[in-house]
Amino acid sequence: MAPRAHRAGQRQGRRAMLMEVLFERPVTDYLRDAAIGTDPCVFVHIPKTAGTSLRTELAALLEPSASIAVDAADGRPDFRARMDDAVEQFLKDGGPAGIRFVSGHLLARHAARLRSHYTDARFVTLLRNPVDRVVSDYRHQRSPRNPLQADFTARFPTLKDYVDFAPEQNRMARHLVPDPLLASGRAAACIAYIMRAYAFVGIQEMYEVSFLTVTALSGRPRLPSLRINVNEDDEDERRVTTAMAQYIGQANRLDVAIYDHFHARLAGAAPALSAVLAAA
Repeated sequence: MAPRAHRAGQRQGRRAMLMEVLFERPVTDYLRDAAIGTDPCVFVHIPKTAGTSLRTELAALLEPSASIAVDAADGRPDFRARMDDAVEQFLKDGGPAGIRFVSGHLLARHAARLRSHYTDARFVTLLRNPVDRVVSDYRHQRSPRNPLQADFTARFPTLKDYVDFAPEQNRMARHLVPDPLLASGRAAACIAYIMRAYAFVGIQEMYEVSFLTVTALSGRPRLPSLRINVNEDDEDERRVTTAMAQYIGQANRLDVAIYDHFHARLAGAAPALSAVLAAA
């Protein structure tokens, strides 16, 4: 093997082990091995997971930064194609010199393109309880903050209509795993891929320790201070019936399996993480 290819293989091996290091070895080993280096931290922002708050604070902490977003003037309805173009344009332009943080509503294929360019990047993401995420996303799309509110409301007059729309099912998995894996429906294979591809998978319901961990990878651990893009309403408007919650879960089985796995694993690691980071 040529030296450069050998080094790339070593990097891929280290990256493949990072989540296992977090879950199976001392926290100090993980923080050392997963630390952000010369290549940037890439945040795969899944909608309605508290990602806007995290992205805003990380962008200020890890400068220079860049956000990859679709062109608002592009009238094509296919988000995937628009984001394909945005990612390719970003790679063509090269981003700011010495870029340390990249974020966007990236799908798995976009993350793969960035990974091929930044071979030692640290990919991170946040998950949220799938039922809560779907309800929050639906309500956000129906709010005045969505410029396409009227079109969305006409197309999806009820939550059930939205839940039944196949392209929006398993939305977290669509951002994190390649299409062939997604189509297979094999939860264990999807989880294994994420374990290999990501340096950290946080949980919205454990936001403080998730935020602390990501900032620690930058060498500057800190507590979160922002809460952005949150639906403003009372608790009653967020509730759904038990039957609807079960219906949402059944329509998003892959997301439920992925979330349950990483929630349980991070909950197990959280005490040790908190203890080490509190002393940092």
